Amino acid sequence: MSRFFFVEQLPALSDSPWTAPSELVRHMRALRLAVGSEIVLLPQSGDGVAAELLENGDLLLKSVIKRPFLHLPDISIASAWPKGSRGDELVRRATELGVKRLIPLSCERSVVGRKELSPSKMSRWHKITKEVCQQCRRPDLPLIEGELLTIKQLASTFSDHLRICLSPGATPLGQVVAQSDQPILLIVGPEGGFSPAEEQLLKEDGTQLAGIGPTILRIEAAGPTALVIASHSRQSK
Repeated sequence: MSRFFFVEQLPALSDSPWTAPSELVRHMRALRLAVGSEIVLLPQSGDGVAAELLENGDLLLKSVIKRPFLHLPDISIASAWPKGSRGDELVRRATELGVKRLIPLSCERSVVGRKELSPSKMSRWHKITKEVCQQCRRPDLPLIEGELLTIKQLASTFSDHLRICLSPGATPLGQVVAQSDQPILLIVGPEGGFSPAEEQLLKEDGTQLAGIGPTILRIEAAGPTALVIASHSRQSK
């Protein structure tokens, strides 16, 4: 697979060289791409454009190509959100490991999530997903929901998913995942746990409990760890 880069707007094919945006130029320089290197420019969705790096740093646009495809299990994470840079780390690791969708949860015992996420945070996380996907050669960007959801909203929003709440000491996650072929929603609570009312809602809506080990992990570690286990279990079927 040729190395690819995401662009906000895909350039039209032309015989004239195309001057790449400054951000893309920085990425290509950092990778020390040689003159004549073949790359692919990708929009957020749809097909891409194959291009060749010229000596002056411009790109020669060559042809429209079908968007590269990487098969990943359909796994989303709904998580209480950690504070500060820990949220960036959650986005980074989950993207690397193939999450399809990240949903910030509004929880009674979580400090973050009591008000809507700021546009600046959403912009930063979108930038992180692009950089990570380019680095690990993942051609599809995960979706990060800007609207906070409550536990009560998860059942209706993800009614067609196998909903699994992480709980220390519960049935191992791999065993729970193996019981179904449905898309998966992993639910990660705050480090202080869900409130009794939230636990009751999860029980009533049919959410299953599963464990990933005997210890309680930090939020930014729990979701990605569960993602690896669920993905491996699903791909091994």
